[in-house]
Amino acid sequence: MGHEAAPFAAASPSVGDTESMQPNPLYKIGVADVRELITRNPWMQLISHPASGPVASPSPVLLAPHDRGGDSEPIVLETHLGRADGRLHGLLQPREGGEPHRMLVIVQGDHGYISPSWYLGADAGQIPTWNFEQATLTCDVEVLDAQANLETLQRLVTHFEQAYAPEDGVRLDVDDDGNRGMAMGTIGLRLTVRSFDAKCKMSQNKSDATRASVLAQVEASNPGLAARMRAAGADAAASRQATAD
Repeated sequence: MGHEAAPFAAASPSVGDTESMQPNPLYKIGVADVRELITRNPWMQLISHPASGPVASPSPVLLAPHDRGGDSEPIVLETHLGRADGRLHGLLQPREGGEPHRMLVIVQGDHGYISPSWYLGADAGQIPTWNFEQATLTCDVEVLDAQANLETLQRLVTHFEQAYAPEDGVRLDVDDDGNRGMAMGTIGLRLTVRSFDAKCKMSQNKSDATRASVLAQVEASNPGLAARMRAAGADAAASRQATAD
């Protein structure tokens, strides 16, 4: 994971850092890292604030075919909601003035509690904290037409069937009348990310000895978090080497 800034991102310190109210630049991640985080963690929270009050819905989310993948290009996502959820989010009616609907999308990666009893040397005596990966995406929302919705559902099914049932997975036939009827109960969404706040806080600010101690404790109980800590440590070392060169 690199630490480049996203040209279209408007980062803020809104994602919690239990050690400081100020954002630590060591934890900041850029647009390429956010795409990678999205790919690894497709189960997300979609949050709206219509006139009736805040609404949150969990949903599987993928990078859309429209996503160009460049560092200067907005991230584009695709997902779907049941029509009842879409109504609660206020998505079935146009907004006044023709403005696009807006959603906050929360991408949560690996995370876990870190005890200060695992800290060594100069780090000893510090407060408890939580290691985590998270991106908060502010998105413009496009509600797809019936055909684009069905094609989005097909891509979602194909993606997860290949991941979880590669030998005998099912396929959503977009020409099947039953599937078309089922799809009418859903709405497809294309989400264009206009800004984001993203962090990967993995003890990068601790000494090598403390990181090794924390890793030893985390490895048995939370191997996913341990893997992300190792990756973050490797990236931090590479960044320091590049700066030295």
